[in-house]
Amino acid sequence: MANSVFELLEIDDSLPFDVSLHSVNYVPSHWHNSVEIIFVLRGTLEVSIDTVSHTLKEGDVLLINQHHVHEVIGLDMNIIATYQIPTAYLKEHIAGFEGFSFAFQASKAGPESRDAVSRLRRLLAEMVQLKYKQTETYELEMQAAMLGVLSILVKQFKVPLSEGGISERYMDRMLRIITYIDNHYREPITLQSIADREFLSVPYLSKFFSENIGLNFQAYLTSIRLKNAVEDLLRQEEIPIADLAMHHGFPNAKSFYSAFKNRYHVTPNEYRKQYRPAPGKKKEKSTSNYMEFNQSSALGIINQYLERGGSPGDREVHSLETLTRQVDAAVRTQAISHTWKNLITIGKAKEGLHADVQRQLRYVQERCPFRFLRFHGIFDDGMMVYNEREDGQPVYNFRLVDQLFDFLLSIHLKPFVELGFMPSALAADPEKGLYFRRSYTSPPKSLDTWCELIDRFIRHCMNRYGPAEVESWMFEFWNEPELEVYWPGTDEEYFELYSRTFHTMKNISRKLRIGAPGRIITLRSNLFSERFFAFCRERDCLPDFIPCHFYPHENLEGFFEPDEEQSELRKLEPYRILLEEFRGISPNPDYLRDMLTREKQLLEKEGLSDREIYLTEFNSTAFHRELTNDTLYKAAYIAKNLIDNLDRIQGFGYWVLSDNIEETSASPALFHGGLGLIAQYGIPKPAMYAYELLAKLGDQLIERGEGYIVTKSGNAYQILCYNYCHFDDLYALGDTSFVTPTSRYSGFKNERTVKLEFQLDGIDSGRYKIVRRSLNRSSGSSFDVWVEMGAPSIMTGEDLHYIKQRSEPGRHITHVDVENRHMTCTFTLEPHAVELVELIPVI
Repeated sequence: MANSVFELLEIDDSLPFDVSLHSVNYVPSHWHNSVEIIFVLRGTLEVSIDTVSHTLKEGDVLLINQHHVHEVIGLDMNIIATYQIPTAYLKEHIAGFEGFSFAFQASKAGPESRDAVSRLRRLLAEMVQLKYKQTETYELEMQAAMLGVLSILVKQFKVPLSEGGISERYMDRMLRIITYIDNHYREPITLQSIADREFLSVPYLSKFFSENIGLNFQAYLTSIRLKNAVEDLLRQEEIPIADLAMHHGFPNAKSFYSAFKNRYHVTPNEYRKQYRPAPGKKKEKSTSNYMEFNQSSALGIINQYLERGGSPGDREVHSLETLTRQVDAAVRTQAISHTWKNLITIGKAKEGLHADVQRQLRYVQERCPFRFLRFHGIFDDGMMVYNEREDGQPVYNFRLVDQLFDFLLSIHLKPFVELGFMPSALAADPEKGLYFRRSYTSPPKSLDTWCELIDRFIRHCMNRYGPAEVESWMFEFWNEPELEVYWPGTDEEYFELYSRTFHTMKNISRKLRIGAPGRIITLRSNLFSERFFAFCRERDCLPDFIPCHFYPHENLEGFFEPDEEQSELRKLEPYRILLEEFRGISPNPDYLRDMLTREKQLLEKEGLSDREIYLTEFNSTAFHRELTNDTLYKAAYIAKNLIDNLDRIQGFGYWVLSDNIEETSASPALFHGGLGLIAQYGIPKPAMYAYELLAKLGDQLIERGEGYIVTKSGNAYQILCYNYCHFDDLYALGDTSFVTPTSRYSGFKNERTVKLEFQLDGIDSGRYKIVRRSLNRSSGSSFDVWVEMGAPSIMTGEDLHYIKQRSEPGRHITHVDVENRHMTCTFTLEPHAVELVELIPVI
């Protein structure tokens, strides 16, 4: 947009009006060929229209009629939404628009207009939401919302055509004058020089200017100089204020200070400190009038004016997309290992002794058996492994370790042990720790004593279970040392701890498998890994396998620069905040696939491409109270990511099995957004059922594509389909204001019902039993059953039994005769639904 007091609204091809989010410092007097609406989401503005001043605070809405000169001053940090509606659009949709105007400021509307103001706010908020969500019907819904706004304005806020504003017959002259000023404001231009250009007398031009702009010539020139100076004041911190003032046409620094303080009531220095972005934070680009503003806080605030949740029983009407897939079942198949079956996780070792968690583990092994169980905290105080006598001599007790390992082996689960954390009696600094049930993260006060603990632990296990059994287990070293909250010592101390532990174990048996520290692969910096692997080569302790952790919080990358020193990276405290509050999520639905690709490239560069990779923690979030965790969404998330990354790595450890995890305090709510596959009282969530369906896939791959996989086992065929919908842009930025305990499906985009028709060719002719298992909001979703029950906060045993019975996946059985080696199989999937069809030959 040109630096002009007159703004000719430029719109894109999709909409005939503009909706934007901004933060404003100062906008000099200007006018539009459109009606403008300003909706203040945060902060305070002062808007002058035809010399009449209006103060706008949070929640206020102001309408400015077309051709009326107005000036906008941000009195503090602010966020606003602006709506510009061209005159042509208004004339097209409002009969007789030329004969009236509008008078509307929300804070000054009378009580008789309370409902109208409330509805206007919701419609304005809805348009911002729609712009950033951009669904398939975005343009239609935006038009509908805007027409709703105009309808309310006409019904309640129409007034006779007001005086004032720029006369159309003088617009060309005014446009020439202000364009000249904008182009030459740095020069010592005068009213006389402009009068000469326009062939006018100075008195006439002075009066003309004041009547049309509402300011005298000198005041307007000062406002233009001030606007441009303020933009540079924030963008170019290195420029001295005196130089900046002279650069923008002020005769001296004193005149700049005077004009600035008159507008902002603070000095330029004070203003620069107040509005300067935090160190390392990228400055927002600005237009000639408004600074662009697209942070999550802006998009979150807008939703307080929306009623997006609706009643729990409401279902949105989705578009229908019909797809056809032709599959040759006779094609040469590829063997599948289903490496995702190698690993499941619980929180801490002590939790594996809890009766409810053990029941859940038995359930999992019956329905979807895994090979390894990964956990941390084997040396936590709760496991009572290590203590010291008064003279400082160690005391070892492996009774609870034995109870845990005995149980796991009895249900055919091998331990995948994270070696950590530190027993408090062995910690150099017992004040260093984390989690609701305390785990100590301090380095040991004695490396020798730590190594003796490791030696005693491994030898005890070998003596009890046999060397061959223990050599088949996995040992991951102390996780996420890049983060100070997990390792408050230095990198060098960590490397030494790892090396001594590695050699202690290898001295017992070279066959013991020891992994690197579990690294968060969404942290872009490779500095820690590069230093770690270089150290391992030097000390002959390269790990046997590579564990890694994945949580799709892309905003982690904004906390440090790639070239920062490693010591700075280790101060990445905000990651732990993600355990306690939702801070947004990657908008990339394929983020796990992309990050695994990057991790493999890193290992190849390090010469470690022969090492097995285990994703020992992965989830769609690190937040223990994200309400979508309980919903059908999680079933599609798991199906998509495990199928997309089928057998790419050696293990996928979903974090975690159970909501009963002691990293955070227990929630009294049944469906509280816990990370687990299974809720309290052993109630499976849709995510758990997704695993059960995946477990029924065959060991031969026929075909895989977006949203489906076709497999074979023996003479039977399996087709699994899913309709994955990713979080919308608002939710991805951290806005959860529209999600409620009973309404949790509002934060997704590209939602549509998919009808997927498979033409199966080349299958053996004969009679088949067709078993169809369905996960949707009516079958297989315990959360939706709970909502349907009335979302009771207190559950009786009878209630819990009802939920478990009602939330089983849908099951339908038919028989078909296949002739000519061809059949058709159709799936109709609502958003987030997962469905499995098995074709089992009847003998």
